[in-house]
Amino acid sequence: MEFNTPQAIRKIKLSPQSKILIDGKNQCKLQAMSFALKYHKVDVTETLGELTVKGIVPVGG
Repeated sequence: MEFNTPQAIRKIKLSPQSKILIDGKNQCKLQAMSFALKYHKVDVTETLGELTVKGIVPVGG
């Protein structure tokens, strides 16, 4: 599901899943939250036993 950054961070923080995948790599919650800060829109998908985080709209610099 697509979220803006604050909503995505909240979703990651409150997720009961311990396995979090970012670009196919297993990461901890803190790494996932810092990854979300690099994007305006983030896709956070909760499946059986894992949470998948993907950036959609990057922060322009």
